Amino acid sequence: MILLLTFILNATFAQRGFNYYRDSSRVGSSNPKAFTYFKKAYYDHIWTWSRAGADSAEYYLKLAIREDSSYSAAYAFLGHVYQFKTYDNVDWDHKLAMQKHYAEKALSFHPKTGDAYSLMSDVKWHEKDTLQALNLLRQAIAQEPDHVGNYIFLAIRFTQMRQAADSAIYYLHRLLTLDPQYGQAYIKLANVYRDLNQIDSAKYYYQKAITHYQTIQPRDIRMLGAYYWLGQVLLKQKQYDSARYYYQAFLKEMEPTDYYMKDQALSSAHKDLYACHQALAGRHLTDFVSLNLRRLKEHPTDGPFQLGILDDFMAIEQDSVAEKYALPLARRLKASQLTRPDLQLFATFYEYDLLKRLKRPGEAIAILQAYNAKTPDDPMILFELGRMSVLSGKSQQGLIYLQKAKQHLNGIVTKEGFIAELQGPDFDKVRESQAYKALLH
Repeated sequence: MILLLTFILNATFAQRGFNYYRDSSRVGSSNPKAFTYFKKAYYDHIWTWSRAGADSAEYYLKLAIREDSSYSAAYAFLGHVYQFKTYDNVDWDHKLAMQKHYAEKALSFHPKTGDAYSLMSDVKWHEKDTLQALNLLRQAIAQEPDHVGNYIFLAIRFTQMRQAADSAIYYLHRLLTLDPQYGQAYIKLANVYRDLNQIDSAKYYYQKAITHYQTIQPRDIRMLGAYYWLGQVLLKQKQYDSARYYYQAFLKEMEPTDYYMKDQALSSAHKDLYACHQALAGRHLTDFVSLNLRRLKEHPTDGPFQLGILDDFMAIEQDSVAEKYALPLARRLKASQLTRPDLQLFATFYEYDLLKRLKRPGEAIAILQAYNAKTPDDPMILFELGRMSVLSGKSQQGLIYLQKAKQHLNGIVTKEGFIAELQGPDFDKVRESQAYKALLH
């Protein structure tokens, strides 16, 4: 019995904001058809929070007004539809003018229409008349003290004033005593606490908003913002894994909708999700570099071991790693008196490849030329010098290098391998020359 009574009481007060527009004693018309159009505009169309929904709501409200030309609540609601349409910042002045027009119409027919006061308050706010905007919202609450929408608007204004957070919190909690299932209040509270840097409270209310979205029917698509804002809070706290979870949940829920700000919302979430992935990658990169630097200290003279670490560094596609770690290691390995000749050759090619990746071709060629000056018969160095000379337009010099390379083929660079490499597109410029054809025999 107690459980049943609790359910009935909750049903009476819960979702007051959602059910407000069903109450004929507040927003009804003497014309039943007009009231039917009115309810259809809200529950079937504007509640989708989409551009198409707003357009359809506008259509049905105008039908309602055609049926009842003195329908104050319909004029006020139509003004709120134009207010909603201003959010995309397209033709904003016209929409604000229409919002003002319908607020004035609503007040002319019924001076005690709370929605009309909140609507006109928004106009005054944009006209920079802050005092009048707040007074109109207080009047709206005085006219309809149990209309939760007026409290949310007043709380938003206090939040925007930056120095009135206590007032915003006060009105949001008053709202929640009227309707504990009015989910937007949880998001607004979380935003206030976030701006006050009271992060634990902000996270608590974002979680409450998410629970609301998951459990209260019908679902209010605007509540998806809680996933996004919680992700932002966690991102700033460098809790990247947790932030990524909420961004991904947001994207999953938002993608199939027709939400009026969907594209902007998705863009922001993807951008922040990328920041999470980048930060996580950076953390692993730091761990990777630190580990390998420690390994290098433990094996400062072991050439093959250092070469293995150099291989690891090269696998990371970041110029900063190449510049700061791999390049000095390759040079150290190449210069060491303890490094075997074959490892010095590999270190030379690593340094050469790194410099090319860093778009420093002049330095890269100089590395090969310096090695060639000390070891003039190495076929790998000669072949690469020949290839690069041909590519840079120095075909005659390149063919000379290639001829020398052919003369010094060995067990590493075989004749078959040499000829196979010559078939590549890098040698298209000299393919018809006699000197090139001679290299193939």
